[in-house]
Amino acid sequence: DGTACQRPSCPSNVLSTTPGTSRNDKSNIAFKVFNAGTAFSGRASENTQHRQCNGHGTCMTIETLAHLDNENVYSLWDKDVTMGCKCDPGYAGPDCFYRTCLKGVDPLYTDDATARVTHTTVRVESSDADALSGRYSIKFFDSFGEDWVTKPIAISGTGVVDATPHCDSVTEALLELPLSAVPSVDCSQNVIDTDRGVEYTLTFTGNPGPLRELELDLHLDGARPTVEVSSGTLTTGVHTKVVGESVDYFVDRCEGLTVKVLADSDDLDDSWTADNVRPGSLGYLSGPDAPLTDAEKKILKRCLGDSDGDYDNNVEVADWDLGVNVENDGVTSHNMIGAFPHAIKVVPIETTPGYNIHVPGSYHLLWYDSSAVGKEFRVANINSAANTLSEATETYLYTTKGTVQQMGWGTEEKIADNSAGGSSSTRIVGYFDKNSNKIYTSYDTSCVNDPEPPNPRNHVC
Repeated sequence: DGTACQRPSCPSNVLSTTPGTSRNDKSNIAFKVFNAGTAFSGRASENTQHRQCNGHGTCMTIETLAHLDNENVYSLWDKDVTMGCKCDPGYAGPDCFYRTCLKGVDPLYTDDATARVTHTTVRVESSDADALSGRYSIKFFDSFGEDWVTKPIAISGTGVVDATPHCDSVTEALLELPLSAVPSVDCSQNVIDTDRGVEYTLTFTGNPGPLRELELDLHLDGARPTVEVSSGTLTTGVHTKVVGESVDYFVDRCEGLTVKVLADSDDLDDSWTADNVRPGSLGYLSGPDAPLTDAEKKILKRCLGDSDGDYDNNVEVADWDLGVNVENDGVTSHNMIGAFPHAIKVVPIETTPGYNIHVPGSYHLLWYDSSAVGKEFRVANINSAANTLSEATETYLYTTKGTVQQMGWGTEEKIADNSAGGSSSTRIVGYFDKNSNKIYTSYDTSCVNDPEPPNPRNHVC
């Protein structure tokens, strides 16, 4: 680009009036038409036949584009020469010519279930009371991955600035983002202890689908922090409590049945003992008012059906999988979560007119333990400490045609029974830090570097 061709340029669609060109016959070259009269005077005036990136993007170097893509690094010889388009929201393609399709929740999702939207909790806290002050911005990422930065938001340890609650300021800043990036949002806040900061939860009711986690910009003046504490220390955290969805993979409601998920802990002191908990299980399913009846158990078994994709190993008249493995510690056999447990979703039932469709459901892994009388349908994970029927929430139960496989490492094809004792299959386990979305595993689970059989390997690969 340029009168002396001194600047690299980005691709763009040529005008239909350009002779011999079409949408399928285009080039990265920006054609110029020079006026002979002005060229004779020593200056060439140019009429660009089209705009770079079709007017729907920004022309950038490949180094900059790589950095914008999750801070990747591009340092080859052409890092400042090769150019590309960073398209505006709603446009795509190498020259930003194509319009992207609108995104939304599948209507079949909300036909008989509640659509999950993103719930995010933000916490800004000082170790000392009345020490927090300053301003910060929120970087919001829409469903296309485009980022939007709010105006500065004032904060204090009391959660109120100039008689305005912090949630009101956050909501205003998000709703003022261009192009209605956030069309609607709910906010609820709590002041931390005694004027030590604020924790608030945002429910993005108008933004469907999974959203990238928010980021906080605490440095609005270069390197200088703009949120400070006059004494003590400052800590911040962003946590996605509920990930939004556009497509529901748990579409089958178990009709004629509602359940409650209970923690298998002692009601007196909420303790976990060998008498009231099973290995690998924190809870179980109950009926809404009492343990599941025989009739309710039959309904649940039929709803759960197959869990591993192999219908030949299903059992009983209900034609279902138990989802269990037997482990023996040398003395006692335990019914534990199997290689292919069942996956379920539970959603709170409607209790009042005007039911809030943004109340999220929760997902659980489930298997059957015949030795746990009255608590046979075990769940591996719980989302509350409710251990009595009066404390727990009554829910609908949804199942899926998908499968879940517990990851293991070894020469066998899946985690195997160990009812006779001996060595158990090696489980792949993971851990993560608070306020982090990175999971560290005990073995490489990517399958890229997985050894070839008969070497020990990730069962899932």
